[in-house]
Amino acid sequence: MVTVKLKPLEEIVDSLSGFEKIFIVGCQLGSARCRNGGLREAYRVAGYLELKGFKVVGVKSPGGTCVLDRLDYSARSLLNEIKETADVVLSLACGAGTQLIAENVPIPVKTGVTTLFIGAEREGRYFEEYCIACGDCVISDTGGICPVARCPKSLVNGPCGGAIAGKCEVDPNLPCIWFKIAQRMEQIGELEKLRKRVPPKDYSLSVYPRKLVLEE
Repeated sequence: MVTVKLKPLEEIVDSLSGFEKIFIVGCQLGSARCRNGGLREAYRVAGYLELKGFKVVGVKSPGGTCVLDRLDYSARSLLNEIKETADVVLSLACGAGTQLIAENVPIPVKTGVTTLFIGAEREGRYFEEYCIACGDCVISDTGGICPVARCPKSLVNGPCGGAIAGKCEVDPNLPCIWFKIAQRMEQIGELEKLRKRVPPKDYSLSVYPRKLVLEE
């Protein structure tokens, strides 16, 4: 899931300086799951903004702000409501959702969150980066563990040699992910595959912006 972090409230206030009518849009998928941009946080931010003298004209949090159909599903769509009532949008959705809103409304759109990474959630509290969407996935060859996202050096041909007792030399609080990959490969009976050299990554596949078109 895409993981976001709410910006400091004073920073949000500064970004809205000069505007009067604010429409706040959250997201009930990624932003809500990490408790930094769902409906609950949107109402909390709304209350703070009203204390600062802004007029909050709407608070909505669709289930998937990055899906245009979720924003524009009827004649009285969220997009139409924004156009009719606000002079600025404060988006608590991820970068993709925020940009989709901005493409479809004629007023400024400000972000109230920082988009951090694509990660995994544990216990509804811990979020760890697992994927950087590099466009050239190698995890079938590394026991289902991504060395590109989870090694600080993004090494794809084995460890750097600086690990001590299974800990990363860049950050001793992290496990050496290649140590974990080797353990996993041994567990599933594929350890020998690590002796095979991996071709250099094709970084042309991660040249931005990328797109996916579904075939009929």
